[in-house]
Amino acid sequence: MPVSTTFRDAHRRSAFTLLELLVVIAIIAVLIGLLLPAVQMVRAAAARAQCQNNLKQIVLASHLYHEANRSFPPGTNVSPNSRDPNPAWTYPPPLSGPYTGCLAYLLPYIEQGNVYNQLYNFNPGLFQLNSSTPAWAYGWPPFDFQGGVSASLLNGTGGGYPPAANTHIKTYLCPADPGIRAKRVFDQVSMYGALSPDAWLIWYDWVYNIPGYGAEFGRCNYLGVGGALGKVLPYDNYLDHWQLWGPYTGIYYDNSTTRFSDITDGTSYTLAFGEWLGGFHTTGPDKFGDPPPTRDGEPSWMGSGWLGTRWGLLPIYGAKNNDYYVSQFQSTHPGNVVHFAFADGSVHGINPSISFAVYIYASGMADGQAISDSALYD
Repeated sequence: MPVSTTFRDAHRRSAFTLLELLVVIAIIAVLIGLLLPAVQMVRAAAARAQCQNNLKQIVLASHLYHEANRSFPPGTNVSPNSRDPNPAWTYPPPLSGPYTGCLAYLLPYIEQGNVYNQLYNFNPGLFQLNSSTPAWAYGWPPFDFQGGVSASLLNGTGGGYPPAANTHIKTYLCPADPGIRAKRVFDQVSMYGALSPDAWLIWYDWVYNIPGYGAEFGRCNYLGVGGALGKVLPYDNYLDHWQLWGPYTGIYYDNSTTRFSDITDGTSYTLAFGEWLGGFHTTGPDKFGDPPPTRDGEPSWMGSGWLGTRWGLLPIYGAKNNDYYVSQFQSTHPGNVVHFAFADGSVHGINPSISFAVYIYASGMADGQAISDSALYD
């Protein structure tokens, strides 16, 4: 009998009281609260490092392309000879294709030669300036109006586009991308593609994010830097005193063939590639009126492409003026620091509060404006 009593007493002493359990839970909660910010900081630092590495690979790939071709790739291939067979695609030359972006040209130099070869074999004109090849996302049937797509989503997209354009390429994706799906996918991006007196202010094309006609496109988060507005032609005299931005032409623009020798401001002070989210909004509706959080569109690497710097880096859009235009380089890194690769191969973060003038000067390759490291880097 005493043995049995001793056993029961020992069993009772080994148990937790409710108060002790609550104390333990409270301690664990405090520890989690203390550790979570540290974990988030580590994750953010890792994402930032990976993004910088991506840009490093991209800009070094552009150097290899230059070595092989004696110039950098075009910002976007927009041929005056392009002809689209799609009856629903009515933009006339010189605005009808093929819209191949600079990142597609760099594929062989980031160990994606197989993807490049598949695209080239599909149609060599995708990579040839002045070719007659149609828009890569619109030129090959079946077209969406032949595929049972809802009438409200018809956009004339061609489902026979090159399948290699669906390839997921890690180097072209920033791990800090917000992951917000958009209703639209950009198949071509250029800020200022004035190849005629029409003088386009912003030119980007999109398809609906639906299966078979855009949902599968390989995404990206990087674009070439085109200077303030790309290359301003002599007859362009549109908004914002157009010709004033002419001196600040960047490395990448429509049909550009820039060489190292053209970067007279110095490669270590000239922006080459930057981060872009396709117009991500957290407080105000996007340009199509959709509520936040949303983005104007998801960029595809096949059509990306280049962007200008005319609209700066500070958030200036939305109900509280703290969202970004689709026309702005942008990131979700801490402090909204945007990473840029410079023409010399270096990568630096630039704070959105950078002087607007310094930002414009850095985006131009031959404007003759001197800038300092301290004024430029984050």
